[in-house]
Formats: sequence, structure tokens, C-alpha cells
Amino acid sequence: MMWQDIDDLEQQEYNDVWEFAQDTSNIKLRYVAALSIIANLANDLDPQLLPNDENVDLSICKMIMDGAIEIESLSDSIH
Repeated sequence: MMWQDIDDLEQQEYNDVWEFAQDTSNIKLRYVAALSIIANLANDLDPQLLPNDENVDLSICKMIMDGAIEIESLSDSIH
């Protein structure tokens, strides 16, 4: 996976990404992508770990349930 440096985008590309980010209908897709990225990053840190999106999701759920992280209610912008 190649990391995309947002600062290197042309203005139109940046505007397109910004518009995509404001569309909350794609939240599920973005969440699944985030799980995959986190699982792969964890595997990079510890190659013994098997990348597993489901375990990452369960870990996030547990942290939310335990109050370890707090999420502000979604507004029109998540940024």
C-alpha cells in the first residue's frame, strides 16, 4: 500500500478528495479501509501479528465501550 501525501495533490485533486470526505454515505467504506490500514500497520510493527480487520474492529469497540476513547458526535465534517 502506498501512503498518499495530501500536501502533494493538485488543487482539483484536493477539492475532489475534500468533497469525497464530506459525503457521509461512504463512511462504511472508509471505516473498512481504516481497519485494514490499522491491521497492516500493526503487522508492520510486529510481524508475528496476523493482520486481522475483525480483531481491530473488536478492539476499537472495546475501547469505546470501556471509555478509553471518546468520540464526539458526528458533525457535517469529521475532520
